[in-house]
Amino acid sequence: MCGILGFIGWEPIASRLVAAADRLQTRGDHSTGAATFDGAFFWDHGGLGPASQVFAGYDLAQLRGTVGIAHTRYATTGGGTKERLLRNRQPVASDRPGLRTCANGDLVNLSSLRRSLMQKGYAFQTEVDAKVIQNVLIERMLELRVHEAADTADYVARLFHAVEGLHGDLVGAYSCLTITERGLLAFKDPKGIRPCSVAFRDQPGASGAREVAFASESSVFNYFGDYHDIRELEPGEMIFVERDTLRVHRSRYGTGRGAFCFFEFVYFARPDSKFMGRVVETARRDLGKELAREFSAQRERVDVVLGVPGTGVSAGIAMAHEWGIPFEHGIIKVGSKRSFQESSQEKREKAIDEKFLFIKEFIDGKRVAVVDDSNVRGTTARRLAERLFQLGARGVHLYYFCPKVIGPCFYGIDTPDESHLVAVGRSDEEIRQWIGATSVNYIPIEGLIRGLRLPEDELCLACVTRRYPTPVAEAQERVMLRNSEQAAERVACAEWPK
Repeated sequence: MCGILGFIGWEPIASRLVAAADRLQTRGDHSTGAATFDGAFFWDHGGLGPASQVFAGYDLAQLRGTVGIAHTRYATTGGGTKERLLRNRQPVASDRPGLRTCANGDLVNLSSLRRSLMQKGYAFQTEVDAKVIQNVLIERMLELRVHEAADTADYVARLFHAVEGLHGDLVGAYSCLTITERGLLAFKDPKGIRPCSVAFRDQPGASGAREVAFASESSVFNYFGDYHDIRELEPGEMIFVERDTLRVHRSRYGTGRGAFCFFEFVYFARPDSKFMGRVVETARRDLGKELAREFSAQRERVDVVLGVPGTGVSAGIAMAHEWGIPFEHGIIKVGSKRSFQESSQEKREKAIDEKFLFIKEFIDGKRVAVVDDSNVRGTTARRLAERLFQLGARGVHLYYFCPKVIGPCFYGIDTPDESHLVAVGRSDEEIRQWIGATSVNYIPIEGLIRGLRLPEDELCLACVTRRYPTPVAEAQERVMLRNSEQAAERVACAEWPK
């Protein structure tokens, strides 16, 4: 669930790159990094934390050039210690050929690819998927002698052929941006699971020359306000923009239907982003209406509706309106921290306690309906129910506009192990008892599809159906890797001097 950004234009892009990274911190703030190219040298800067922290006091003039990429990281591999987070920040680098690469998503066959590359002489100083993707791309570029291309047309043809070969090697979800010495390359996996949009900005006083920009979410372009022709990359699409002329080349690998991650609408994305023609905020509102209709028989047992900020508020307001009962902002979020992104259960519980304020007068003596996006591990639900009862609630009914999460995600959400999922192996009543709520209610898959108003066969619903859009035969090896990383981190923390 990382954020990726890329800009290529006619003027230095460092300031826009960093401002855009700040807009994508909701997708990850474990680390932030940027890389640019000035035609002769690559320039890099990165560190731990959000862009506002990493680039505070940094002279952006040091990020030279008219092409650059940036990455905001939510760590799903490599561990969460300071040292591991530092070495796994992106963009990742290669000097021969000269490349910088950042990616969003996870590879199912990460381990086998890594072993295969090491047998060919590749060395790894990071654990991230982006480095594996970059090395596979390099391998394909060397096979096709991309560096020997006679002219630009030949170079682009060979480069696209290399990406097509890469798609045959990789299994999983990935949206990638790579700076080459000739321009900026963007590509998506053949299922288009993870998001990436492209947009254009006109050069003032000139005709034909247009800056090209890429971002995980279209909200970045809304922030600047001067981009147009905003659209998502299609599944398997690849775009290359020449550094000297800004000429755009496009191709596509495959013609099949995509499998876009529905969780972008439910949780990941900012409310002003747009995917598949749907504004995220509108989709969440419509899901709240579906919740109200699905559970209309339960309206009489509720006095007030609360929404869990920030994703649950618009759905909660819509639900209250449909039911004709009050909505109150009884739960207030402090700061921008997302507890889901914490690297351990202990940190998630602490983050939940720190990020919410509760208004007792909206809760005391009332039967409350609490609307939230999803109930993955159960951590937030359990703490919310406990606090609401402490504040005098006579009943706590939890409503989710995501169905029960019953399958691990191998594509970029930090749930590769089903043992961490609260709905796995528990009945509805057992879930309710474990959380400590009066009732727990999930929208059915049919209601989710109605609320999203999108074709079911163009979405990845694997975490709620266990039907995966790619082979997952090697997934268990990735689960074991992730578990071993977390175990090593716990040992390291326990041994660290207090």
